[in-house]
Amino acid sequence: MRLKRKFGLVLYLIPVVFLIVLLIMEIMMARKELDIVGICYRESNSLAYRVKLKPNNYGYDSEFLSEDKAAIASLIDRFIVNYKYQNTFSSDLDYKVTYDVTAELKVYDANNDEKPVWSKKYSLIDKKTVSGKGIMAKLDLDNNEINYDEYIAIVNQLKKEVIPDANLIVKFNTSFEGTSDLIDKKVVSSQTSTLTIPVSQKTISVDIKKDSKPKEECVNAESKISTATIILIVSTIIILLIFAISYIIYVIKTEKKKTKYEQAVDKILREFDRAIAEAKGKLRLDKSDNTIEVKDFMELLDIHDNLNIPIIYYKFGKHCCVFIVRNNSDVYYSVMKSDDFNDWQI
Repeated sequence: MRLKRKFGLVLYLIPVVFLIVLLIMEIMMARKELDIVGICYRESNSLAYRVKLKPNNYGYDSEFLSEDKAAIASLIDRFIVNYKYQNTFSSDLDYKVTYDVTAELKVYDANNDEKPVWSKKYSLIDKKTVSGKGIMAKLDLDNNEINYDEYIAIVNQLKKEVIPDANLIVKFNTSFEGTSDLIDKKVVSSQTSTLTIPVSQKTISVDIKKDSKPKEECVNAESKISTATIILIVSTIIILLIFAISYIIYVIKTEKKKTKYEQAVDKILREFDRAIAEAKGKLRLDKSDNTIEVKDFMELLDIHDNLNIPIIYYKFGKHCCVFIVRNNSDVYYSVMKSDDFNDWQI
């Protein structure tokens, strides 16, 4: 019976272990599906200008002034602006860089600068697109000329009506769009750098506002577990629960239940272990021993307490045992048998 039970336990346990291993493998597969795949990019631009001077007698070393120097407005011929854009990617992208250069002349009354009295927009470079594929997109817009006199003339016309305070705002606009097989999203970004050129002042110091800090971002794919994987995991869990419950039920049903005799002996050994010593070997009695059978174990326990002598426990197979207290030639004993145990109360 015990061999049959062990075989049954192994038989039930094998599919449980197999299903647990299978479930772990399925979860690992699902985690791989959730692994983040993405593309990172680093976008930057730079904006610089120089001033070309009109012929003059001021003794300048060069006909150009760098942006770290203020310029006398009446000597300015034009501004020459260089704009550079660069975007590098962690993986190859199919990309498009769209750019244009716009300008807006805004004229305010020096006594009221809340609303412009005159404004006009210009397109210095019409919108264009550069396409390519690789790990870097690059754009160089060099030697863009801004004719300063053209805007001075407009402001001078308005001097008849107001005391003008005017600025020419020039914007270099770029927008980026990239696609890749690695992700299901587009990589989209944009940057704008601005030159604010005073038009109504006697000395000119241009204010540059640009996206000077490189922009670093990552675009990740939309990762999700496939429906087939979800169904597989759920099915495995359900089957595993069925086998696990069956295994538990089998263990409970096949567990050997102790008889009343065995329960009674176990209770005595457990509760009075301080007074009982289990014998090893066979029970040996001398012919001269005076054997005295007592009513039950509790009577034997009283004798133990009075004589302060340990109770010896002898086991005879599965269905019989004897408890003995030996005092010289007197042997007090109590026999317990499974056959006579129907009336034992625990």
